[in-house]
Amino acid sequence: MDKSNLSLATDTPIKAREQDLIGRTPFAERLADILKSAAGPESLVIGLYGPWGSGKTSVINLVENALSRKDDDGKAGVSVVRFEPWNYLTSEQLLAQFLKEVGSALDKDVHGRRTLFGKLFGKLCGKRPEVLNAFAAYSEALLITAGAAASLAGAPLAGVAVPAFGKRLASRLRKSAERAGSVSSKKQRLEEELLKFDGRVVVIIDDIDRLPNDQVRMVFQLVASLAKLPKINYLLSFDEEVVTRALSEVQNCDGAEYLEKVVQVPVHLPSISSGDLERVLLKDINAIFKSFAYRLEDLDDKRWNGVRLTFLNNRFFTIREVRRFTNALKAKLSILPRFCCFEDVVALAVLELKVPKLVDWIRVHKDLLCGTIGSSLYMNNMDPKDNLANLEELISRIVPRSEAKWAVEAVCRLFPRVANKTGMSHCVSYSRESLNAIWRADSFDQYFHSNMPDGIDIHEVQDALNVSEGGVLLEDLQRHAEAGSMIDFVSAMRARVSTLEEDRAEVVTRACLLALGLSEEKSYAPLASTSADLELIRLIELLFKRLGPAKSGEILRASVDESEGRVIYPLVPFLIYQLDSMNATENSDCKTLLPEGSIFELSDAVCAKVGEDAAARNLFLDDEYHYALILLKKRKPNEFMAYAKRVANADGAGCASFLSFGTGRYTSLDSGEVTSFLFDKTGVAEVVELAKIDGLLTAARADGSFFELPEDCQLVAAAFCVANEDDARNEVSAEEAGRFLARWRRNARRA
Repeated sequence: MDKSNLSLATDTPIKAREQDLIGRTPFAERLADILKSAAGPESLVIGLYGPWGSGKTSVINLVENALSRKDDDGKAGVSVVRFEPWNYLTSEQLLAQFLKEVGSALDKDVHGRRTLFGKLFGKLCGKRPEVLNAFAAYSEALLITAGAAASLAGAPLAGVAVPAFGKRLASRLRKSAERAGSVSSKKQRLEEELLKFDGRVVVIIDDIDRLPNDQVRMVFQLVASLAKLPKINYLLSFDEEVVTRALSEVQNCDGAEYLEKVVQVPVHLPSISSGDLERVLLKDINAIFKSFAYRLEDLDDKRWNGVRLTFLNNRFFTIREVRRFTNALKAKLSILPRFCCFEDVVALAVLELKVPKLVDWIRVHKDLLCGTIGSSLYMNNMDPKDNLANLEELISRIVPRSEAKWAVEAVCRLFPRVANKTGMSHCVSYSRESLNAIWRADSFDQYFHSNMPDGIDIHEVQDALNVSEGGVLLEDLQRHAEAGSMIDFVSAMRARVSTLEEDRAEVVTRACLLALGLSEEKSYAPLASTSADLELIRLIELLFKRLGPAKSGEILRASVDESEGRVIYPLVPFLIYQLDSMNATENSDCKTLLPEGSIFELSDAVCAKVGEDAAARNLFLDDEYHYALILLKKRKPNEFMAYAKRVANADGAGCASFLSFGTGRYTSLDSGEVTSFLFDKTGVAEVVELAKIDGLLTAARADGSFFELPEDCQLVAAAFCVANEDDARNEVSAEEAGRFLARWRRNARRA
């Protein structure tokens, strides 16, 4: 699709029955029949009630068409007048203009056009001049009574021409207001003249609910004054709740009772059946699907049915809501990369309209939702019921209460991992492994970027993937690492690698392996999925899946040699995942991407390098070695234990660093901040005696080395001392640990 010619749907009401997609024409024609065939000369006021956006104006247009339709003799059954009161700025102007237009029509049409009541009474002009005189007298008395004479006595209203009749009326108002006489007597005379008139007029006033409160009152006062006049019927269209509230405020009375006195026949606009609305919605979505050149094979039928069930069924209640959604969907599709899954973009567009704060939360919780490497290592394995309760509590603070239950289902529908962790597995629906689904960690970011982010052009990515030498691609990666845009560039590459030929995939894989460690954004703290190195690992995993274990192992060994071992530490999270995959059950999502020999060979190389570096410094204090120590503990538990004992028992600073490494940390879902610490006292006791810990930490506080540690280590050490006071206690809140640490600091300052 040519996105420069994006066509958005307008909120224009329909005007003809052939445009009626929801079957309201029969309703409109029955309403017109009531207005045409009202028995007797008495006036009839019908109120058409419906909320904003429900299609009242479209129905009004269909009613007007039916009323204006000519019979077999070529004559229209009634005269139809559409009054638009919102064209006037104040209540005084509305009333004055109302009467001036009537006078203009009675005198003559100065501008060569008929205005509202010029149309209404114009046909009377040639037939019964007595009616016009009666109306002039009635208007004069009505203006005086309403207190609108002041607006006519002064300067003419801005932009309103004052015809001869209006000038004469103004003059008469100034000179003989006291002699105007009774409004009721003038009205009685007008009624007598109208009874002699052959015909019927229908006045339609739409969108009354959009007027300011005082003008709402004025419209109903006008209708109440004129509604009793014979041969004139009214069709008023508005949102009952809005108008009732406006009348209550401006009249200082019960607005509903006031409305009942004016409207004789209240008619509620029939709601659109869910089937009709869904048919309109799906028709629009299908047109968008085709206009953006999607193909049927691009759509995962099973997942699309799930999206329809959760995000489209019973989520829209008016045509206006449907149009707003389809416009938002078109705009989103024109902004996002073309390879984003259509069904996921539809779901996100619904969420952005209905619960935009939830989309903001999704955007910053990639690890939790997608199950990236970082979160899988630190995920708290709670009971599904507890996970669901936590998720429900969180989301209820983000979205309106009425939407909370649906929002939880929506998150579970988009992210299968969350659904499985919360016992909502019935929301998991996909029939194939889509490389670009939002629930995949390697494509998640694309749903929140505008084409290629940070100025990265898709053609630049294409060129990088199609260069003849891997060194050129490596230079591109180096350049983006230095510019701080490496994550974005890798994300863009990841979306394109599925189309690479096998020989090109080998070149790209080797270049990506060599690029590990180029970024200055290295961060191996829990939930650090935004580091460029982890983004590269995700891309490498995808390439390994394409190449197969044997070829992947061969390329990996060559890259380790070529980099002189520099890529070993950045690869550790991937190796931990591979070791876990070897022990996973057949039904697990974990897949081994390398031959077992390659996994063990590289893991042992990591362990050897950890041993070399451990001789020089305390690795527990360096985040870069966090995963490496986890791998050492898995692969070489005896070597890990020996090193941990040496560090933890040496001094208080070493003890605190080991405690910080071994603790489990609970974080809040909304902020990501640590809320509590959990300790395995049995595991700690295997490294350092529990009774000895307090003395080590006390000595470190005394010589000041403890307070030179990272604040994180200080807080964990304080938390452990709190837990150690009670043999049965293993968990301590971050708040309690903070108070304990603050006391240590105060005591140190006093000392």
